[in-house]
This record gives sequence, C-alpha cells and structure tokens, in this order.
Amino acid sequence: MPDEKELEEYQQKAEEYLNNWKRAAADFENYRKRRDKENKELVQFAQEITVVKILPILESLEQALRNAPQDERFQSWADGVLKIVQQLEKTLLEMGVEKIKTVGEKFNFELHEAVEMVESGGESGAIIEEVQSGYKLNNKVIRPAKVKVAK
Repeated sequence: MPDEKELEEYQQKAEEYLNNWKRAAADFENYRKRRDKENKELVQFAQEITVVKILPILESLEQALRNAPQDERFQSWADGVLKIVQQLEKTLLEMGVEKIKTVGEKFNFELHEAVEMVESGGESGAIIEEVQSGYKLNNKVIRPAKVKVAK
C-alpha cells in the first residue's frame, strides 16, 4: 500500500496527465475549427474564380442575343441561346451570385466604378447608365459595376 507521499505524487501525476489531455483536446478542437474555416475559404475562393470566368461567357451570349438578326430563320438559334443564358443565370443565382443594381441608384464606390461623369438634368451622383454589369457573390463584390454618373 502506497504511503501518503507516494499517493500525493500519483495524484499530481494524474492531474498533470489530465491537464495535458485537456490541453491536447482543446488544441485539436482549435485545429479542427481552423481547418474547417480554411476549407470553407478555399471553397469560396474556388467558387469566386469559377464565377469570374463564367461571367464573360454569359455576357457574350447576351451580346449575341442583342445583335441577333431579326430574321425568322435565326429564331430557333436565338431561342436556344436564350435558354442557355437563362440556365446560366439560374445556376449563378443558386450559387449566390447577384447582379449589382445600377441605373437610378446613388453611386456607391464599394459597388460601382465610375467610368465617366456626365452632365445631366438628373440628381448629382445618380447612376445614369451601366457600361458593364457588376456582380456580388454571397454579398462580396467580385466585380464592381462600371457606370456613368451624373455630375
């Protein structure tokens, strides 16, 4: 049977081991949280890169529709391109992409990039024309809208 001194040493060792175990468990939990956060950021970054690469394709298709000949022979082609545009827009929306509002809005340097100041009868600082659409992904601006602003 251990004497009191040995018992006290064993208790101290047990407390030390318990404290070390608790510290290791806390360190592991912090590591897991940090790893989860980094993984989430990596997924968001990859998603952002993908969306930024898809946007010019969408805009090219929209441009093709605007410039499509008004000839009945091209109507089925235009309908097909329109369906592709709608599918892309729906997919982007589901991914958390939203178009930044422009015309009629007050200029906001966080959302808009002014490419020209124009004399206008409208309110100073109001956006009067969109030059290029801007987009947000999960409320983060991934491309500011290029706009013309009233002086």
